[in-house]
Amino acid sequence: MKKAILFSLIIQIFLCQNSYAQKLNTDSLTANKLNIIIQFLNLSITDKIADIGTSSGYSLLPIANKYPEIIFTVEDIDSNILNRKKLLKTIKRFEYKTVLEQFNIVYGTETSTNLPSATFNKVLLFDVIHEFSDRNRMLQDVKRILTNNGSVFIEEILVHKPIKKDRICNYPFFTEDAFKALMMQNKFILIKEKITFDTINNRYIKIFEYNAANN
Repeated sequence: MKKAILFSLIIQIFLCQNSYAQKLNTDSLTANKLNIIIQFLNLSITDKIADIGTSSGYSLLPIANKYPEIIFTVEDIDSNILNRKKLLKTIKRFEYKTVLEQFNIVYGTETSTNLPSATFNKVLLFDVIHEFSDRNRMLQDVKRILTNNGSVFIEEILVHKPIKKDRICNYPFFTEDAFKALMMQNKFILIKEKITFDTINNRYIKIFEYNAANN
């Protein structure tokens, strides 16, 4: 689903900016987006990383492919979507060098990650918060699993003008103001932010780093 959404956004550039789009290459756009994310995350082999809402790994596997020495804890609520078979299928499809042993699979619920408390110094939530059925409780659970001074890295598709729901994922996207209000409500402190992809239309993708407030 996540790959389909990104592909749809790239197609929109082609349609809306036809003269310029002829010069663009889908692979180079994807590679550029990944490079921005890699630099933003600044991962190291000492990091303890949890990826929430991993699904089949479309967002995480390109990152893990760059860091074969890092073990990632991956979480989702649906074992039909996140499992060793689906991860392996994605690895083979995109010819990644990463191996299944890099991933510890954990299944959560709609209100809990079921991950151990105060364990991860980096928690990743890529294109998933807008799909949470109980956003406040999930964000509080994310706080619970963070170490002191740990960071939450969130990438979301954002819209300038609200839409009822997206035709691909069937959920509404946040405006940037609404997203930031949600994070502030849950007492997360914004550290930095960066656009990773812009359709030059109503939608764009942005990555954020947040720390949890102490109270």
